[in-house]
Amino acid sequence: MIKYTFLIALLFSMLLPAQKDTLKSEAFKNSRPKKVSYFQAKYPSYSLLAGYILVNEANRGDPFAQHELGIRYLIGKGFEPDTVKAIYWIRKAADQNLAAAKYNYGILLYNGIGVPWNPFESFYNFKSAAELGMPEAQFALGIMYTDNLVVSRDYSKAYAYIRKAAKAEYEPAKELEEEFRSKGLAPAVDSSIAAEQQKTVEPAPVINTDWDVDYISLENDARVTDEERISNLLKKNKYELRDYLGINAPADSLKDTTAYGMIKYAAENGSPEALLLIAASYEQGLWHKKDLIQAGINYLNAYRFGSYKAGERLFRLIQSESLLESLKNKIKAGDSHAYYFMAGIRALEMTNIITLKDAVDYLNKAAGKNYVPALIELGLLYSTGAVAQKDINKALAFWKTAQKLGSVEAEIRIAFTTLVDSALTTYENNSFEILKKYSDEGSVLAQTYLAYCYEKGISVKEDKATAVKLYRMAARRGNETAYNALKRMYDELRPPDDTFLIYSER
Repeated sequence: MIKYTFLIALLFSMLLPAQKDTLKSEAFKNSRPKKVSYFQAKYPSYSLLAGYILVNEANRGDPFAQHELGIRYLIGKGFEPDTVKAIYWIRKAADQNLAAAKYNYGILLYNGIGVPWNPFESFYNFKSAAELGMPEAQFALGIMYTDNLVVSRDYSKAYAYIRKAAKAEYEPAKELEEEFRSKGLAPAVDSSIAAEQQKTVEPAPVINTDWDVDYISLENDARVTDEERISNLLKKNKYELRDYLGINAPADSLKDTTAYGMIKYAAENGSPEALLLIAASYEQGLWHKKDLIQAGINYLNAYRFGSYKAGERLFRLIQSESLLESLKNKIKAGDSHAYYFMAGIRALEMTNIITLKDAVDYLNKAAGKNYVPALIELGLLYSTGAVAQKDINKALAFWKTAQKLGSVEAEIRIAFTTLVDSALTTYENNSFEILKKYSDEGSVLAQTYLAYCYEKGISVKEDKATAVKLYRMAARRGNETAYNALKRMYDELRPPDDTFLIYSER
């Protein structure tokens, strides 16, 4: 099943917890390679004498000693941890063209570990190490040619580099090469890359890393039915399912660890993946009694959280004359679900059978009955000034009502609004911790807001690398807002170099 885009997340797991792009993007899920050892010590003893010899050799200019000394300072093996000294020695070795040092320095740059986040300089380091024959670097470079962020997407080059790494028996590359082939993304190998020098390097120390090559499809595989898709999900173990739904919260925070219980929990916390599954269930009558209006509401909510697949399904669903007729009848009967659904599809311009004024009236009627989704939408209207005059206090009042009725989304929106609007004092709370909590519990909205806080240094020290990581996690789940923020961050740093020119696919 064709899914989202390759997104390289080079995470230094010793220091950081292991954590698409356009609608046309593709990438591969569950291609998480095994960890590689962080170094093969030239000086296996940790005695004072060994430390003295290592420092002496590094000072004499031995790149292998410089690199090993940098690694030891980084992870505190034989020396007190010192990131500044670690970076100094790893870079010294990289400047001498040691493949492993260039690769490791690329990882540090990509993740902003001890150095400012710079994926472009990281690219050059990976490229140098790849040309020296290092399969890990070839693999990294291949992925960079798929995400359309550092360099323009080029599947031919991506496959060529991944294939070279696979030929060197690098297991993650072998797995990824097979997925390229199975998805029909294995073009002819670029002759310029195939002809590159195939220099073999001896095994060299590398930082212990986790690779996160993951993706979400915004397109349906027509060969797989909803029933089969849901059945396949139910066969996953609880850890795989948690990962799919974006849940990073501790297992003991889940009261119901059945597959449906986890999906329901994630949906309540704003997981577009979970909302999409529930919508499909209502549409097909799988877990729930068939109900096209409930299906539509869940597709609508999944779309609001960035699932373009949900938007496509919603548009297809409302082509049904019987659904629209049922919707009109329920509106006449004063049904809040119907009010909200009709207002939603009108706001998205998927129907013009009512005016925007009617849509706002419907939301007000539903909100008058304490219908939570309508309260949230009215809050959004006032917070953006899209229809009504902008009024943050009115927006917060609507969201506060929804929060009292148990809405997680409302709580998240209140938290973020109070963080970014310094003029607000009425709703002071532990807003940053709220965003962290719900980001871990599967809310793509909280994840994106949290990324923005790290990017701009709101209630936390500015950390571009962490912001990128969080935006990437949300974008991987199909959130267009997060992808656009991610692209903006790359563009703000992009060097004036034709190498990094991105060709638009939109």
